[in-house]
Amino acid sequence: MGESLNREPIRIILDTDLAMGAPGSDIDDGFALALALADPGLRVEMVTTVGGNSDVVTSTRLTRELLEVLGRDDVPVVQGAPVDAVAAEEIARRVLAEPGRLTVVAIGPLTNVAGALSIAPGVAGAVREIVVMGGVFLEQTNVAAMPGEYNFWCDPEAAQAVCESGARLRFVGLDVTRRVRLSREDARALASGGQFGRIAARHTEAWIDFQERVKPREAIEQGSCALHDPLAVAVVTRPDLVTWSEAHVAVETAGRVTRGVAVADLLMWEDPPEPNCRIATAVDAPAFRELFLERMESLP
Repeated sequence: MGESLNREPIRIILDTDLAMGAPGSDIDDGFALALALADPGLRVEMVTTVGGNSDVVTSTRLTRELLEVLGRDDVPVVQGAPVDAVAAEEIARRVLAEPGRLTVVAIGPLTNVAGALSIAPGVAGAVREIVVMGGVFLEQTNVAAMPGEYNFWCDPEAAQAVCESGARLRFVGLDVTRRVRLSREDARALASGGQFGRIAARHTEAWIDFQERVKPREAIEQGSCALHDPLAVAVVTRPDLVTWSEAHVAVETAGRVTRGVAVADLLMWEDPPEPNCRIATAVDAPAFRELFLERMESLP
């Protein structure tokens, strides 16, 4: 399965715009947090919050509430952008204190991560790696109102700053995350589990209802929802779930019609630019589904 039972857990800081629990809001950040806690190969050192799917104050509250449901209210939660820079400062402090030991998993807009890199440029060399759910590299959103993937579109300057940082980067974008789905039937099955499963099932069905209403002609959004952020968490310990390609990625910050669009040079021509990241280009969706549902069944 690609997992080692003997290695030390990978220690992560999870940076999230969690919204599970807010009416009509996305639910994948909540599942990502749950998956990170359920993965024996991960140790969640801290959760930082950022505005995105929800305002940052609401995200902070919902994160703490969900950690309590999951029996892990011992995990520290630090509120971040756009209210203040505390989360960015704490990311920088922790990463610099233990060079090469901490991985940042960023599943919201990259405001906090870019802030940490700005406060202390040494973070780029000290972080074990930064794994990002963000971008779309081989396709397009095909939505003029949001030409870039949501996390990049919210703060394209931060996304570009991360791309330019020199840190070890892996991007898990819509090219692969749209292909891992949770159906209504899956949600109803979760409801037969513990407290988290019952809560998650209710919010998942509400999110699918919302997606169907606002995206009536997008076939993939009918009857299921994407597990964008959980896939980004899963690949920290299971990189084999996706196919990786080296690339040079830049993010449009000033385009009149292309805000947040990621331009990925796949290094195919002679004299290509230096790669600055690896991007996910394909996914083993059945293997991820099996892993995800197994982990969800283990939760209280």
